[in-house]
Amino acid sequence: MSFGDVLASIQSSSLSHAIAESNHMLVAGLQIVHVFGFIFLLAPLILIALRVLGLVLRDQPLESLVNQSKKLSLAGLVLSLASGVLMFLSAPMHYYANWAFDTKMLLLVAALAIYGLLFLWVAPRGSAHPSMAKLNVSLSLILWIAVCMAGRAIGFV
Repeated sequence: MSFGDVLASIQSSSLSHAIAESNHMLVAGLQIVHVFGFIFLLAPLILIALRVLGLVLRDQPLESLVNQSKKLSLAGLVLSLASGVLMFLSAPMHYYANWAFDTKMLLLVAALAIYGLLFLWVAPRGSAHPSMAKLNVSLSLILWIAVCMAGRAIGFV
């Protein structure tokens, strides 16, 4: 059984049919939740990046800022992943054949790894390794912007 066969069986499932054949407002609602999830995920990253680069909140300890933003980032990640999985389930064969989707998934894995590194290692030690922190937040921002751009391209490919 190939990966394509697995996706074909998922696409023929009742959940997939329920999502795909539902009112178009359901898929539009999932897309809106997906975008809001990314906003909740990226807003703290942008704030942390601006702090690491020394542009805002210079008197605020970086570790405190990271700790305060973890819940919002986690909520955004959960919203994005849950809505993304449901959108994928509506037409897995369409996404399987879409190079923009493949690109988004690769970028997403890289962005999640760098984002995790930011929250778990770099930000708590930002003052000890300022150049590493700047590199990490810059790379994280670039990857997340690329994820968003690849996600936007999915509908046009």
